[in-house]
Amino acid sequence: MKKGKRSGDLMKGLLLAVAALGSLVFCLSGVAPAGGEGKIVAARVNGVEITMASFATMMNSLGTKQGHEPALPESMEEIRKDALNQLILQELAYQKAKSDGMAVGRKEIDGALADMRKKPGGEEKFKEFLEKERITEEDLRKRIERSLTLKRVFTREVSNKVSVSEEEIREEYEKEKERYARPEKIAVTDVVFFLETGEAGSRKKAEEILKRIHDDKEKNPWNLVSDGTFATRDMEVNESREKELYAVAKNLKVGELSGVFAASGNLHVIRLKEYSPRKQFTFEEVKSRIEGKSRARALKKRMAEWEAELKKEAKIEIMESSEHPARKDDVR
Repeated sequence: MKKGKRSGDLMKGLLLAVAALGSLVFCLSGVAPAGGEGKIVAARVNGVEITMASFATMMNSLGTKQGHEPALPESMEEIRKDALNQLILQELAYQKAKSDGMAVGRKEIDGALADMRKKPGGEEKFKEFLEKERITEEDLRKRIERSLTLKRVFTREVSNKVSVSEEEIREEYEKEKERYARPEKIAVTDVVFFLETGEAGSRKKAEEILKRIHDDKEKNPWNLVSDGTFATRDMEVNESREKELYAVAKNLKVGELSGVFAASGNLHVIRLKEYSPRKQFTFEEVKSRIEGKSRARALKKRMAEWEAELKKEAKIEIMESSEHPARKDDVR
């Protein structure tokens, strides 16, 4: 897997782990404490065990995001590596937070528990969650503490260290100005005739059909019943693909019918349905959108830097598995 994609996936994984309390149930079911219950050890991070149970939960979480189709072997290998890497990164982040003295107060945990109980289904759903996860309320409190700690350290080490200046945003706007424009739109109803354009009777027949359209109260080509010599379609006209139709449509007003004309080897009559000119969005109109994209790139870059910092002095051991053989360099 490419390093850039791996860093992006890791950021998504950590963002999942530090999700807002509104998503806490999902977060807590997907990110179990690295040293939680589990008989088989998948990896050790500075001596702290990551269990196969946590590993399997993370793999399921990542696999679900990829859709319902069965994953290919190479995709499963990527999911396996990403799952283990994310668990390792989360454990390193948690250890960093604790070594720096970060602490989550009892009131915060109580508040998170209360929020979970207030969700649809109330106490009954809360108990179902505990049963499904096979944990006690005390175990859940530990998970909440871990999740809130990760959220706090991520905010300090990544979010708060990323900023995007207005100068950078404006530079991006000027560089990609063409992307921040709404293209011209020309929508027509096209009556295309299945007649030989070179025959004298063809244009006469087309003119008769045009008169029937004009005689229609709504002047709507769709109100005509085809006699087999023409077909009606709605379409958006592109200048580069339909040059002749575009040239005729540009001279019409909305609702107006053209005369009979030849284009691409056929006779046509068109009615202009909709027209909107190209619009160049101003800097102020797209500023927030550019800022969001720029910040996402900066977060990804900072996340990769922080990952390298966390792993630099860490002792990471990955256990061998007969089903999914892994080596130390799979993650580091």
